Amino acid sequence: MDKAGDNMKAIIFPAGPRPKAGPDKTTAVDKNRAIKLIDAAKMKGINLFVMISSDGSDNPQQARHYLEAKHDADEHLKASVRQ
Repeated sequence: MDKAGDNMKAIIFPAGPRPKAGPDKTTAVDKNRAIKLIDAAKMKGINLFVMISSDGSDNPQQARHYLEAKHDADEHLKASVRQ
């Protein structure tokens, strides 16, 4: 996001893996890419970050791997605002 982020004022992250992608792709997209984009936005001074999450990500222990990945990315975004 080096040059692409220079004139951005907001980021919307709606990404998710394909329906039958499996845990490795889910982690790569819903957790790791989201976290990298959150960190890059913060470094660029972009203060508005909208992330599409999932119902149940606040309690991922009851759910599948997908919700755990969403939960981790959600928590990273919350922590980035508090810093």
